[in-house]
Amino acid sequence: MKQAIPTSLILGFLGVGKTTAILELLTSKPEDEVWAVLVSEFGEVGIDGALLQTDGAFVVP
Repeated sequence: MKQAIPTSLILGFLGVGKTTAILELLTSKPEDEVWAVLVSEFGEVGIDGALLQTDGAFVVP
C-alpha cells in the first residue's frame, strides 16, 4: 500500500522571504525526521541554493 508523504509548498514573489522561511523551518526540524528541499531557480546565479548551503544544507546542483 502506498503511503502519503507530507509536502509543503513555499511560493511567492521575489524578495518576500521564501528562503528565510525555509531556513527557519530547517532550524526547527525534529532530529528524527528526514527532509528534502527542492529549490527551483531560474537565472545564471543560484542564490537560494548558495544560501542554503552556507547554513549547512547539503546541496546537489
